[in-house]
Amino acid sequence: MKKLSYILIALALSSCSFLDENPLSGQPEEVVITTGETLKRQAVLSLYDYIGGYKDGDGIQGMYRGIYDLQTFASNEAIIPVRGGDWLDGGLWVDLHEHTWTVDNECCENAWLYLYRLIGLCNHSLYLIEQHGDLISKDEFIAYSAEIRSVRALAYMYLLDLFGRVPIVTKENIHVQDIYQSERSEVFDFVWSELQFAIYNLPDERSNNRGEYYGRITQPVAFFMLMKLALNAEIWTDDDWTDDIRPDGKTITLTCDDAGTKNAWDALLYYGQRILNSTAGYMLSNSITDCFKVYNEECTENIFTIPMDPNIFRNRFKNLFRSLHYEHAAALGYGGENGSCATIETLDVFGYGDPKQLDCRFSINFFSGVVHVNGKPLILSSGDTLIYHPREVKMNLTGSPFVSTAGARMRKYAYDPGGIFDGQLRNSDIVLFRLADVYLMMAEAKVRNGQSGQEYFDLIHTREALALNLTQPTRDATLTNIYKERWMELMWEGWHRQDQIRFGTFETDQQLLYLTVFPIPQKALQTNAHLTQNRGY
Repeated sequence: MKKLSYILIALALSSCSFLDENPLSGQPEEVVITTGETLKRQAVLSLYDYIGGYKDGDGIQGMYRGIYDLQTFASNEAIIPVRGGDWLDGGLWVDLHEHTWTVDNECCENAWLYLYRLIGLCNHSLYLIEQHGDLISKDEFIAYSAEIRSVRALAYMYLLDLFGRVPIVTKENIHVQDIYQSERSEVFDFVWSELQFAIYNLPDERSNNRGEYYGRITQPVAFFMLMKLALNAEIWTDDDWTDDIRPDGKTITLTCDDAGTKNAWDALLYYGQRILNSTAGYMLSNSITDCFKVYNEECTENIFTIPMDPNIFRNRFKNLFRSLHYEHAAALGYGGENGSCATIETLDVFGYGDPKQLDCRFSINFFSGVVHVNGKPLILSSGDTLIYHPREVKMNLTGSPFVSTAGARMRKYAYDPGGIFDGQLRNSDIVLFRLADVYLMMAEAKVRNGQSGQEYFDLIHTREALALNLTQPTRDATLTNIYKERWMELMWEGWHRQDQIRFGTFETDQQLLYLTVFPIPQKALQTNAHLTQNRGY
């Protein structure tokens, strides 16, 4: 009987040490792991090579055809239109936008394989520290276990969100025939309990600064994950998401370490407060731009990032590369694929076209109108000025006079003159978790719990206007306004599909609610007869 672990161990052995340019891969573990330091590097630090990615399908963000694309282009936040002969790709982007994907969807398959590969690597790492425990102290063993299990919990959190019903695999040397599917609520409980163990044994340190914990899961990162679990508990503890009936967060009970049992919203607020009280010292930046600037490692707002450095890390960032017009990117010294842009719905939320209602974050998130490079309008090889036309966007632009210029393009990450490889290898760390999201989650939890979330809401809603000395329209912290605020503040950050599902805007027809989770990939079903397809597919 072929064992799953054989594949996963082979993958684990191909990993590189995290902060070392000399990979440990390819060497027998009995030779490599001879000290506590090499054990730490091979079993713990090597896992972080896989949070980002270098090939399509891998990583949480930065690459194509995986988690980020499912979260972004299946939502109504952004779109990759068919531009004549460009971006047909077998209908992949049309299917995501129109919710017509099938069990053979490439992004689903890639996300599934990537997440289970990461889980397999974590299980192998736990095996390694068990086998070589004599090289480290008891405290180090507990700390390494907590960190490895946190990385595994991160992978399961994404599986929980994307696929709902998935197998929980926690050990090496397990036969495929012994792997069974767990219900969504069981996966939720597993992730919650894993993080409850971890937070007692993780350091209260910053993760986004260069240093010992750079890019690693620390206690505040785990608190943020617990907040996301509580925020989506009404969805993620629901084993039948097709019946339009979901649990009430006020009655969902969650155990919160030494604080005892709380409802979902109080649990979220509890862990949010623990982030705010952390000795790591998180503070909102004066401007969103600080979070996404070149060399953003010292940003006080970012909580968890994918480290980027063209000369050290192998992680790539293709999102900006994918969005910019070819000649716009070339004028910056980059490559560009002239693809992704904002939807009409996004334009409307930002108030585009109405100067009195236009949110000041629009120009931070998007290139639109006449494109300037070095202060001058960009003249195309055709002799025309490059102008992006935001409202001309539609799914199929073939035959349109705006086939190559329709749509407002991604601008959130600063241009990096030191970027190489078409700007994909750059110095701006990819932001996964940040404090603005913490405040917006706390505002939402307050409102859903029957309280006022205005204080937390206003911190985000007025922040950029204050930085620019502009007047921002006053808004009450209603659920509708919080939904829109999250949309504008977290644009391009990979959260909007999750928000749509929670606010009930992803699918409004009960017969289509099955689409709020993706199908179990067909290849996974063929590999394991114990797996069954999600409802509706």
